[in-house]
Amino acid sequence: MFNREKNEKTGKGRTSDANLNAAVTILTNGCQFTGKMYCRGSSRIGGKIEGQIISEGLLIVEEEAMISADIQAEDAIIQGKVKGKLAAKGRVELCSSGKFEGDIQTPVLIIREGAQFNGRSIMSLESEEEKKKSSTKENTSKVGALGDTKANRKVPVITETPAIELAEEAKSIN
Repeated sequence: MFNREKNEKTGKGRTSDANLNAAVTILTNGCQFTGKMYCRGSSRIGGKIEGQIISEGLLIVEEEAMISADIQAEDAIIQGKVKGKLAAKGRVELCSSGKFEGDIQTPVLIIREGAQFNGRSIMSLESEEEKKKSSTKENTSKVGALGDTKANRKVPVITETPAIELAEEAKSIN
């Protein structure tokens, strides 16, 4: 009755992973929620939410919705009012009725005519924390590879140069 499969050996029902991924979360107009909301599958929000939203699928913010939250989603379609931060792995679409105030991080941002966007957009897959970590690793590895920290010494710039050319350049510096 509720999309349950029977285990052939035990005869007991269990919900399949495919059914969990196809789950739909709906908060209609008139509903209010404060806190951390975790959704698996697609989500449609038409009410008022304050706090944090984590959606492992498509997040649809309906026209009547008023959201003040930090949001993480696979994809998002904004038709209502959102204030906060939105990080999406896929695309974000601000529809003509959508109003967004805050930061959006996504590789694909679509802003329809009539939509209002006041904030900052970051067009990348990598989060700011990951960027800081990778730049710190790069800086550390370059210093370690050169093995010399003297201020007056010339340091070669490492690019995609064959190893033989790098060895010759290192000899000329010494």
